[in-house]
Amino acid sequence: MAAMITPPGAGVKDKKRAILEATLAVLRERGLSGLKMEEVARRAEVGKGTIYLYFRDKRDLLKALVEERTWAFYREVEEVVRRKAPFFVRLEEVLRRRLAWVQEWRGLWAAVAREAMDDPTPWLKGLHEHYLRLLEELLRSGQSEGAVRTGLSPRATAAVIAAMGCTPSLEVEAYLEHLMEVLRKGVEP
Repeated sequence: MAAMITPPGAGVKDKKRAILEATLAVLRERGLSGLKMEEVARRAEVGKGTIYLYFRDKRDLLKALVEERTWAFYREVEEVVRRKAPFFVRLEEVLRRRLAWVQEWRGLWAAVAREAMDDPTPWLKGLHEHYLRLLEELLRSGQSEGAVRTGLSPRATAAVIAAMGCTPSLEVEAYLEHLMEVLRKGVEP
């Protein structure tokens, strides 16, 4: 019987992922003020010292969590943007995922980012810039297929869509339906 060979670095990635997932679970249950490294270690099934092999301190752990969850979301969005489907189908899917991501964080994202850094503004803008570029790409493809007016600036329209799709004030499905109607028809009579 041949021995199973684990690829180099696989255990490291698994432990790091377990720590990040445990951190998110603790944040959801106890909030930022209830985040204790001992609890993260227990949930990740690692020793407390193991956390410090991957992260300098709690701030470094929180920053890594925001980056990991944000880039995972961006990879999902990129896949949808580049899919062969009509513009409005892709736009609705991007917004559906955006609303799910916002709901997942339930207001924790900004607090975690602030806790992770003294001034997270440039770092957060850098992360958000990638999302805006993906929306611009989606809008340009919509213009190419004739679904979006060519006179609209993809950059400005991307910024509007990004702002609209981040704070639902209604039940998510109702919000998404209304948002899509506004985007399809515009606001002119």
